[in-house]
Amino acid sequence: MTDARWCIDTELNTRFPVYTRFNANDVLPDPITPLGASMAWIPHMLPGSSMGYAALGAVTAEESIDFAAWPFGAFCYGHLYVNVTMARLVGIRSGIGWAGIDAAFFGSHPDAPPHTDSPSDINEEVSQRIADRTLWTLTATSFPDLEEETGLADSFREQRPDIARLSNAALLARARSMMPYQRLTWRGELIAGSQAAIGPAVVMSLLGDNSPINVVDIIGPAGDVVSAAPSYALWDMSRLVRADAAATALFDAGVGGVAGGLEAVSPELHARFAAFIREFGYRGPSEWDLGADSWETRPELALSLLDRMRQLDDSASPALRRAESVERAERAFEAVHASLAGNDEAQATLRMAVDSARRVASWRELGKANCIKVLNESRVAMREFGRRLAAEGHIAHPGQIFMALDEELDLIVLEPGALTERLASREVEWKDLGNVVLPLFLQAGAPMTPLADLPRKSVAGVVVAASGDVLTGTPASSGVATGRARVILNPGEIAAFEPGDVLIAPQTDPSWTPLFVVASAVVVGVGALSSHAMIVSRELGIPCVAGLEGASERIPDGAMVEVNGSTGTVTLL
Repeated sequence: MTDARWCIDTELNTRFPVYTRFNANDVLPDPITPLGASMAWIPHMLPGSSMGYAALGAVTAEESIDFAAWPFGAFCYGHLYVNVTMARLVGIRSGIGWAGIDAAFFGSHPDAPPHTDSPSDINEEVSQRIADRTLWTLTATSFPDLEEETGLADSFREQRPDIARLSNAALLARARSMMPYQRLTWRGELIAGSQAAIGPAVVMSLLGDNSPINVVDIIGPAGDVVSAAPSYALWDMSRLVRADAAATALFDAGVGGVAGGLEAVSPELHARFAAFIREFGYRGPSEWDLGADSWETRPELALSLLDRMRQLDDSASPALRRAESVERAERAFEAVHASLAGNDEAQATLRMAVDSARRVASWRELGKANCIKVLNESRVAMREFGRRLAAEGHIAHPGQIFMALDEELDLIVLEPGALTERLASREVEWKDLGNVVLPLFLQAGAPMTPLADLPRKSVAGVVVAASGDVLTGTPASSGVATGRARVILNPGEIAAFEPGDVLIAPQTDPSWTPLFVVASAVVVGVGALSSHAMIVSRELGIPCVAGLEGASERIPDGAMVEVNGSTGTVTLL
């Protein structure tokens, strides 16, 4: 690959010039497919997320809109980068300061370019709106915007036309028709995501620096977390598999044959799994990318998770784990509440902050789910288009359709074989992007290393941890567990994962959640206090350490480790 840029790379915003891969790699860890960028992210998701900042009240409408370079993020080297300057601006206007935002997002990383002060940083009107939003976050018990988005996302899924009967032109029209709603659904996602740290921050201020109780101990499960629901559904099905000798034998023969043989072996299980796909099929690995498979387009991904879960005995029930987590959180709450005796205001603030932390964590996961539901409606249509092209020999496999740019699709509808060679060549380039060592920070106006000159992971040195080493990340979900480290780079690679193993991953998204049930603990390389891994680990009651940079490279696969989710440490035994 000799070009300085890739085909979907965008411009950096000079008004908000600093960008980072931190947090972006929690959303899109891999290089995005060209269609995922050109149909979804660039024309609709970047604008939706940028305008979400204005809906939040953290920036002015004028600051949120830039048709040349939407300020929320950009694509460089085929990967998503999110804007640091805009987040810093929110910190300045809220009184936290830009250094406080840096500390919360990426631990004040030494490579982060410093903030350049601007007279426009200070905006009293916006600061008041941020203060009003903070009060809303701590006290509101309903989120009408999110309810509206949920209703729309659900209706699109429920009212989907018969995809198999649509022409190729109609499939393309269907896929494109869903995308403008990303500008709406990102409103709730951005507001809830940005506010998820408010409750925990207030709790931390009440705990003080010397408290033996960590903020994650007291927050505990959020309750009603949409991304945890598939785990409970799969668990219930796994009990049916264990109780059915014929179904067990079918799984023992290999997951590849389960989808085709389940109905004959167990009509009840077949019906339950079909209902599961109808309800949760929009989820899947790397689900923020249009070009990634979902459980609906590739059911064996979900069946593999069910296969792992069926090996657990009843004592590993996520409901039991959650109950234990609830008890730990209530004990921690009572201890802190007692320590504030005589200060009625502080005690009331503690209750309000904990309730807010749990409530907004649930809203954040729902906001994500709405975005993904809408995206999956386009994905299903394009997968069918790709399936037809592959069946006719115009592309090598159905997923190769996502190597096209949106503006190329009309030509493919008219002449299905017109871009066969181009798509095959572009796929080779796209796969190579996954081997690139990316800079953590970029700055508009500063020289950018050409894509061809970036180092490759295959030659980059990584210091691997040894026995006795203690690695430190961020406390995410309380508890201590010991087990064999199993490095999993995506949830489709779980054949070697055994019950009780410690899941070591670069990041997780909601499709990983059922694997949390099988794991004794979770360690992820990225994630802030309100990240997906933290929220779901607390919901399912397992220890978790997040933000341990390079976890999947530094921790050897197969090593015995102790994970302490309260202190944020991982010890190699």
